[in-house]
Amino acid sequence: MNEAHFMGLLAAYGADLARWPEDDRLHAEVFLEGAPHRIRDVWESERAFDHLLSLERDLPASLSLETSIIGTSPGRRRSAPVDVFGWLTLPKWVMGGALAASLALGVAVGYAGEPQSVPATDYATMLTVSGGGAGSVFLTAMNDTEN
Repeated sequence: MNEAHFMGLLAAYGADLARWPEDDRLHAEVFLEGAPHRIRDVWESERAFDHLLSLERDLPASLSLETSIIGTSPGRRRSAPVDVFGWLTLPKWVMGGALAASLALGVAVGYAGEPQSVPATDYATMLTVSGGGAGSVFLTAMNDTEN
């Protein structure tokens, strides 16, 4: 048993060693006997916290707590409609759908407007096929390796 393993078990099962897996109980007891002071302090604070939790376990939940939990459950909430123009009210899902559709349309238009990639060709072939002009002078200057 090392400190990291002990702290992991302490976080998972609490300070009561009876709740720990059987294989680790004896090792934890031996480890606690020779553990550094800071480890024993953490274990003691976990024992105090477990004690506080056990005091509250026997009390029934208050009616106001039950009401607030049930009121915030997702199945019971109804979303209020959105007032768009002052005279038109729409459910919130319509506004979300319109936003999603506009984003999808923007992506589609942006992708469609992107230029198609032109395969790389030989500049000399382009000169013979194109038939001259100002473009051929420019391409000839680009292919000139003497300068």
